Amino acid sequence: MLSGVFIALCLLDELGFCAESGVGSMYATQQSSFSHVHVLTAWLDLQAVVWHGPGCLPGTATTTVTPITTTASAPGSTSTTGLTLRLLPLGDSITFGLQSSDGNGYRSTLHNFLSAGNTVDFIGSLKSGTMADNDNEGHSGATIVQIQNFSTNAKALPARPNVVLLMAGTNDVFGVSISTGPSRLSTLIDSISKACPDAALVVATLTPFPSGQAAVDTYNQAVTLLVAQRRAAGQHILLASMASVLSSDLVDGVHPTDAGYVKMANAWFPVIQQAAGLGNPCSGLSTFVFDQLPIV
Repeated sequence: MLSGVFIALCLLDELGFCAESGVGSMYATQQSSFSHVHVLTAWLDLQAVVWHGPGCLPGTATTTVTPITTTASAPGSTSTTGLTLRLLPLGDSITFGLQSSDGNGYRSTLHNFLSAGNTVDFIGSLKSGTMADNDNEGHSGATIVQIQNFSTNAKALPARPNVVLLMAGTNDVFGVSISTGPSRLSTLIDSISKACPDAALVVATLTPFPSGQAAVDTYNQAVTLLVAQRRAAGQHILLASMASVLSSDLVDGVHPTDAGYVKMANAWFPVIQQAAGLGNPCSGLSTFVFDQLPIV
């Protein structure tokens, strides 16, 4: 049984922020208890999180989330607008967009969703797909540990994303002990939060892997619990469930079809809306020290 009380708090001293004006973070007071992963997921979706800082999301609009569709129209009738989004898609070949007909994977559809009224820039050291803004950090065959190593290159975390889209673990199912995968993911999450404490980290569950589905299901349950624990610890983290992607949405038993990638975009989008739309705008910052990373 996991329970927690979230109270309003300021992260200025705790995260080592240095600014001439206010920087902080507030969490809505909430007490809940959980005995099932699905209840946990529902609880996560109800939390209101506010981030302040130069890498935060300055949105004030409300968010409406509707059931995920398989079409390329943005889910939800209310979009958060007026944002400057600097997103790092971080992961493996699915993040890269492998097996999609245009090489864009979920990124093109998600970019279109987010671009309505917002400034959107994907970042990363790799380029894939026909879309103009095709930067990403999706390395084919990469395990969780390898993804962590790739995340430190100059065009990834040091490039100051304010949203990190993380999907990691599929290749651990192939050849690395998946039973210890959640521990490795925990280390990766903590490293991202340390490097980018003011960014929103959205962690995805894995898409289906029919030849190893039992391991994927166990791993996804652990990911859901891990995200809840990290939020309880004050990290700026949310869960994007990829449960809408089915085995029939796969090309080769691993990588999504074009329709499967659209489903992924539909899953990412409302969670980014949630991160951006439930708080107050960032304001008043003129100077910021960010873990000795360059301000760009």
